[in-house]
Amino acid sequence: MTDLITPELVYFLNTPTQAAFFKTISTTLVDQQIMAPAGKEALITREQTFPSGMQLNEVADGLPNIAIPHLEGELVKQTRLVVVHFAIPVAFKDLADASRILPVNWVFMLMNAEPQKQPERMAQLIRALTQSPAAQLKRLFAAKKAVQVARLLTPLMTEA
Repeated sequence: MTDLITPELVYFLNTPTQAAFFKTISTTLVDQQIMAPAGKEALITREQTFPSGMQLNEVADGLPNIAIPHLEGELVKQTRLVVVHFAIPVAFKDLADASRILPVNWVFMLMNAEPQKQPERMAQLIRALTQSPAAQLKRLFAAKKAVQVARLLTPLMTEA
């Protein structure tokens, strides 16, 4: 999955709400021919039904909350990993407890056009973000440039 990570798909956004984030990222991904136009509504609906927030501070102290929203394959045109860092944390419901709202700093959107590979790729992404050494994860989450994020995330995905 390391070939799916490119600096061009790493974004640093200032979207104060989840709705603003999904609108901004959906427009961008449709324009780049990565996602079908119907993907925006599908992302919103899926997030309401299957929350994607995760508390990484349970993995190691000092790690941020993340979210891993994704789409079904028929709405994806290119298999890619989209990474977003928020200037201001955005509220997402916790995957483990949907009654809990998490301030999320990073989003990892698996855009997978091959439905049969979805479970494997999702598991690989979650392993990379939860089982990699804390020092490596902290360097990733401290990155301030898209090229740094892609460079630091690639080996984590290779090892996962």
